[in-house]
Amino acid sequence: MVSWNRTGACYGDECRPRLVGFLGCRNVRVWNVKLTEPAYWCLHVVRCDNTSIHDVSIHGNFNTPNNDGIDIEDSNNTIITRCDINTGDDAICPKTYTGPLYNLTVTNCWIQTKSSAIKLGSASWFNYKGLLFDNITIVNSHRGLGLQIRDGGNVSDVTFSNINISTRYYHPSWWGRAEPIYVTTCPRDSNSKAGSISNILFINITATSENGVFLSGSKGGVLRNLRFINMNFTYRRWTNYTGGLVDYRPGCQGLVNHSTAGIIMEHIDGLEVENMKMRWSDDRLGRWNNPLDFRPSTVNNINLLNFHSGTYKQ
Repeated sequence: MVSWNRTGACYGDECRPRLVGFLGCRNVRVWNVKLTEPAYWCLHVVRCDNTSIHDVSIHGNFNTPNNDGIDIEDSNNTIITRCDINTGDDAICPKTYTGPLYNLTVTNCWIQTKSSAIKLGSASWFNYKGLLFDNITIVNSHRGLGLQIRDGGNVSDVTFSNINISTRYYHPSWWGRAEPIYVTTCPRDSNSKAGSISNILFINITATSENGVFLSGSKGGVLRNLRFINMNFTYRRWTNYTGGLVDYRPGCQGLVNHSTAGIIMEHIDGLEVENMKMRWSDDRLGRWNNPLDFRPSTVNNINLLNFHSGTYKQ
């Protein structure tokens, strides 16, 4: 399977074949298999309904771009559970190219990746709604939980719960800057529009990371009603890669110099934080600056309850 289009033609990276794919299927079950060394995306589910993926092990090449683990595209009523994914690019990646994506549940998975462990987008022409990610372990990844909306689709009613995260820097040629949580919406290019992201819940999240949380809406796509409950962040440096960068890619502003903060916020209306603890390494080379970084002109309706931030000795 090289291309999904009718002619079979492919372009650029797409010419590398996917390892396993299902196109326009119902009642698919994939279980108890090990998939190794895909040349491109590993397990690709396209315009399917009622798909179950469980007890699947995926081991890709950690240095190969576009080496995704599981891509769920324009598909509804999907369950992914008890999967072990170690791959170079995004591990679990819902996308919307030709239709919406509803009712995706991901539970009890272990993930390591050089890109995003979980990423909505960046292909996002249609809506996402009703997604649950629960009881997931993310280790030594470039980015933990990501929403990367670039094409005008809207995201709503998504829950991330009971997740342990470890994120670190890799070479900046890979998208990501060690963010444990990354929520962004902006136009991909001058022909695109910003989608909306609303009603997102993060609850019972523990993270040890080399960088902070990045929450960035845009003028045409303000982030609304984000909730963070029972969060525990530990920030420290352990690699030698350059910090002090914000990563908007793809599109938008690219890589931008910016001081490191616990949470960077832009273009938000409605943020609730309850029971959040930030611990900062006392290593001066870490260059930590402040827990919350935002401009009041673009961020409104913030509610902080039981928020703690302080340094610790390594």
